[in-house]
Amino acid sequence: MKALPEYHNMVVKVRCVGDVVFTGPCEYYSAEWGDYVLGEEEEGLKVRNTMIPASAILDVEILRHEVCIPVRDWFEAQEEIALWFHERWHIPLEAYRESIRDCIGMKDPHPVPQWYVVVRGYEIVAGCGVIANDFHERTDLTPNVCAVYVDEEYRRQGIAGFMLRYVCADMARLGIRTLYLLTDHTGFYEQYGWQFYDLVRGRDGSLSRMYVHEASDPEPDLAWIMDPE
Repeated sequence: MKALPEYHNMVVKVRCVGDVVFTGPCEYYSAEWGDYVLGEEEEGLKVRNTMIPASAILDVEILRHEVCIPVRDWFEAQEEIALWFHERWHIPLEAYRESIRDCIGMKDPHPVPQWYVVVRGYEIVAGCGVIANDFHERTDLTPNVCAVYVDEEYRRQGIAGFMLRYVCADMARLGIRTLYLLTDHTGFYEQYGWQFYDLVRGRDGSLSRMYVHEASDPEPDLAWIMDPE
């Protein structure tokens, strides 16, 4: 088994004593890192909301080398995240800063905007947002998934679909079961459960394709994120 720190920010399956198995996004904890959740002497893994001491772990299997993180749960990195989106989309940095600040302060029952990043190891490799309107005239088609981006060297590895499925499930858990997405792509979002809705005129006058996604599970679980495909 790899040293436990190597599993940080990955999607894993942890087999423990007593035939207990935990699956999900993983964080590494240890006293050496100044984290005393498990006590001063023992390192361990946090899988979702469960702390697992090293002494209870028999085996760890990596299911995905990435984890999708809602920015509302990672407020310490908000400046780095805003800069990452700015450098990919060239929209003013302050616009991302403002929306991310709103995201961090947003509470139910009004969970928009939201922002998400995919992290591999300690590097942001993909991201997207959910905002009220992605610069189009149909204000009734809301909210919108926007700014979907995967860094070029990480494309064709299933990361976009992994992120989109996570975002749809997370938003459904927040009470938003219908999402829209404006794009010029054809045949891409259909792979991940999105359906073409209509042609919609943007604020610049051009027409783009509007897609819709409806959550099907009444209480979406994030268990699908363990699927390595």
